[in-house]
Amino acid sequence: MRLRCEFLTAVTRSNVDDYVRHLAITVEAFDQNFEPIVVGKLALDQILWANALTDGVPLLEICDGDSQGLHDAHVILTNGHDTFRPDLGINEDVNHVMFLYGAVFHPEIHSFRKSILDAAFDLFGRESVALMWLDTSGLPEAELAEIGFKKIAGKDLIFRHSAHPTPFHAQQPLDQDADVEALPEWEEWVLREWRRFTNGADE
Repeated sequence: MRLRCEFLTAVTRSNVDDYVRHLAITVEAFDQNFEPIVVGKLALDQILWANALTDGVPLLEICDGDSQGLHDAHVILTNGHDTFRPDLGINEDVNHVMFLYGAVFHPEIHSFRKSILDAAFDLFGRESVALMWLDTSGLPEAELAEIGFKKIAGKDLIFRHSAHPTPFHAQQPLDQDADVEALPEWEEWVLREWRRFTNGADE
C-alpha cells in the first residue's frame, strides 16, 4: 500500500489561513494487474505551529479561524494559549501539529490501520504532535495506545508526540508487509463512504 497526499500551501504567509494546510490523503493498494485501487481516505489539518510562534501569530486566532473542531482541540491542548498544558508532558520540540478529523478504511484493510495512521502522522517528520478525537479512526483504545496515543483527562481528544518510540514500532520490522490485493468494488465502497463524510461535514 501507499499514501498519496495532496494539499495547497501559500508561498508567503500573509493571513492566519496560511498557517493551516488541509491535507487530503488517499490510501492505495493494487489489484492483480498492479493497477492502483483506493482503499482508504484521510483528512488532516497540518498546523504550522513553530512558524506561527516565530512569526508572532496567535495560535488561537489560527485555529479559531479554521474550524470549530480545531478551535476546540487547541483550547484543550493549551487552555487557549500558545504553549501546551504542562500536565500533558509535551516537552520535545514541536514543528507542527497534525490533526486527523476524518478517516475511511475499507473493512479489508482494517488490520493495517495502525501502520497507515503512523505513516500519515509522520509524513512531515517526527517533531510533531498528532491529534484526533477518540472515535475518528475506529480503532479501539488499546490499539491507539500501541501507536503512542494518550487520553486527556475528561476529554475525547487524544494525542501523541510522534518522536516517542511506541510499542507498535518495537513490534514491527522495518520491512513489514503492508500489501493486499485489492478489488475495484473496494474503491466504490470507500468513495461512497467518503461522500457521506464530506456531505455531513458541510452541513
